[in-house]
Amino acid sequence: MKKFGLTVGLSFLGGAIFFALTFGYLQNSNNSEPFLSPDLARAETVKAKGWDFAQIVKKVKPAVVQVISEAIVERRGFSTGDDFFDRFFDFPRRRQERVSGSGSGFFISKDGYLITNNHVVKNAVKITIIDINNKEYEAKKIGTDPKSDLALLKVDEGEHSFIELGDSNKLEVGEWVLAIGNPFGQSLTVTSGIVSAKGRKLEGLEVEYQNFIQTDAAINRGNSGGPLINMEAKAIGINSVILSSTGGNIGIGFAIPSNMARKVMRDLKKEGRVIRGYLGVQIYDIPDREAEEYDMEQGGVYISIVEPDSPAEKAGVKKHDIVIKLNGEDVSTASNLQTMVANLSPGDSLELTIIRGKEKKKITAVVGEAPDTLKVRPGGDSAVTVDLGMVLMGNSPAIARRYELDTSQGIIVKEVSRGSNAQQNGIRAMDIILRVNRVEIESVSQFRDFISSRKSGSRVLMVINRGGTEYLARYKLPE
Repeated sequence: MKKFGLTVGLSFLGGAIFFALTFGYLQNSNNSEPFLSPDLARAETVKAKGWDFAQIVKKVKPAVVQVISEAIVERRGFSTGDDFFDRFFDFPRRRQERVSGSGSGFFISKDGYLITNNHVVKNAVKITIIDINNKEYEAKKIGTDPKSDLALLKVDEGEHSFIELGDSNKLEVGEWVLAIGNPFGQSLTVTSGIVSAKGRKLEGLEVEYQNFIQTDAAINRGNSGGPLINMEAKAIGINSVILSSTGGNIGIGFAIPSNMARKVMRDLKKEGRVIRGYLGVQIYDIPDREAEEYDMEQGGVYISIVEPDSPAEKAGVKKHDIVIKLNGEDVSTASNLQTMVANLSPGDSLELTIIRGKEKKKITAVVGEAPDTLKVRPGGDSAVTVDLGMVLMGNSPAIARRYELDTSQGIIVKEVSRGSNAQQNGIRAMDIILRVNRVEIESVSQFRDFISSRKSGSRVLMVINRGGTEYLARYKLPE
């Protein structure tokens, strides 16, 4: 019996060895290429292309900084809701607290101009910049643009290494990129990945102009405002947003394209506000996969409304037109078209290729100036641009009819940002500003000039038409 067991055991062992050797041989025969781990494959690809991440990082990292912003916030103490009793019983009133936040940024010129995100320095009363050598600088805010989530800062002291902005229009999906910044307050950190997609728009994000670059390069909290670097050592994006259920990186990060940032920075530096092109249409995406449902041969951008007296109406654009090209470039999404128009300047001509019915047509339009969030620039050496939180547009008989307004005079408050100075002063969307300090208001530019001439913290009296009734609003400008 023992002999039989030994024989069976030896037979089983021999069979196992034979199977292992045979299977291994077949595997080697079918797979002539050696297996590479993802990290090793990535390194081999970089080597084959002749790229040297280390040299790229050495070139750009002196220009990347940590941005620390300090803001003062008001917090409400206990209250009965009755001001008299609160004072009588000495219940706690509103109290102010100083809070700080941290992000990233990078110099774009040797004389000290640098880019970061608006949400990094929003409401900041003090901004500190820390460079790679741990040297600290105080920065002033030149201007902010909440609609693109960008901000322009300036350090007056010394000369600085800087990163050149690349051409994000030439960026291809699949290209290698490096994300650089200061995640979770750590000092300069570099991650690598590829461009996963272009032209992304995120629902629920309070940023109007979206045309994000998506990347799987690790982006975490604190990376906001840092550069997304291509293999030419140029910034082709500004890291801004992550998608994550935990707050950490899951390989889905988004950056603002450099071409959008270039225009925003130029306007903030020159004008203190962003001047965007404007057509005056409301638009929606129609993907190619849905085109057949609408009896169309291809998708595009559907025009649902053409605003009265707008550049689009004057050029002959009509409701239900489908835009497929702008100045010869394909238009893939509504956000793509919006960005392309916004990057133009008022007075520029553009050519739209549209489909109307079954006919393809070309229409030339002259770009107007977009109604934008009003800014006021207080005087003094520490001048900053303050957001009043209102989007304004001109009024006219045609617009009054279109929006069923009670008057065609004054200017219209098209939008009011949540928590903004305008909201705190009781301004509502679709209010009509008729007069300010007894001065009749006839245009947005006139109102902007008037407000810009006032000192920060001062008050103005506004006469507002709201639903046919006139109200007097005492409006305090931001400090």
